[in-house]
Amino acid sequence: MPEITVTAIPAFTDNYIWLLSAGGSNCTVIDPGDAQPVLDSLRRNRLQLDSILLTHHHPDHIGGVEQLVAETGAAVFGPADPRIPGQTRSFSEGETVKLEKTGLAFEVIEVPGHTSSHIAFFGHGCLFCGDTLFSVGCGRLFEGSPEQMQDSLDKIAGLPPETLVFCAHEYT
Repeated sequence: MPEITVTAIPAFTDNYIWLLSAGGSNCTVIDPGDAQPVLDSLRRNRLQLDSILLTHHHPDHIGGVEQLVAETGAAVFGPADPRIPGQTRSFSEGETVKLEKTGLAFEVIEVPGHTSSHIAFFGHGCLFCGDTLFSVGCGRLFEGSPEQMQDSLDKIAGLPPETLVFCAHEYT
């Protein structure tokens, strides 16, 4: 299993777009709400965007996708949700997203609560959980129920204790 490098790309006032690489020139980003910070990072680090992973449909997580796809041809993977246009393929619980050019692979975990179709990506000792879990709490319930959010948080709590958690906002 390749070693993963995770780089935070700040966006807006408190979002994180996560850039993932495994030593080559290809990379993946997660939840690019804004294209420009990603494009700047790609140019600065001489990387090629191969794929985009999306946790949910909110604009601050998908707003940059269209421009990134137009400029890079990246594939787009996320939850089965018609509110996310232009996906290459959608994924659900237990499936694995295999990113061949980076050599990375992530198990998909359905974590409804913040939104009804929210997913997280788990692999390489890392969890990319979007707006499900933060360092100071969990995401607001826009579409899901408290019971759904509790079940989602229980799934996360069941991951190995050494799991590194990467949330999509900085609220500390």
